[in-house]
Amino acid sequence: DAHRDAEGNSVPVFFEPPSLDDRIANQAAVFSVMTDPQASLGDWLERHPDLFRKVVVPAGLKRRVRAHLDQANVTERVLFPGLDGLCRWLARYYGQRP
Repeated sequence: DAHRDAEGNSVPVFFEPPSLDDRIANQAAVFSVMTDPQASLGDWLERHPDLFRKVVVPAGLKRRVRAHLDQANVTERVLFPGLDGLCRWLARYYGQRP
């Protein structure tokens, strides 16, 4: 209840979860919750359009973006440690290319 805006409305709060799992640590994720359980993050974002931006990557650039991410070592193997992440990466790396 202490975390409200000047008009008394609910606000989002962001926090870093404990690294209980390799995925959480590798993804460097943060979680968000609204300070009122009845509030909607979507509604809050609509009232504050200057605070976020939607980025749409054209489908034709997907391979190029993936190549840049690979160079920066942002791959399925890193984001999803374990056998499933390795399998996803192998399937993409050795799979059929268009």
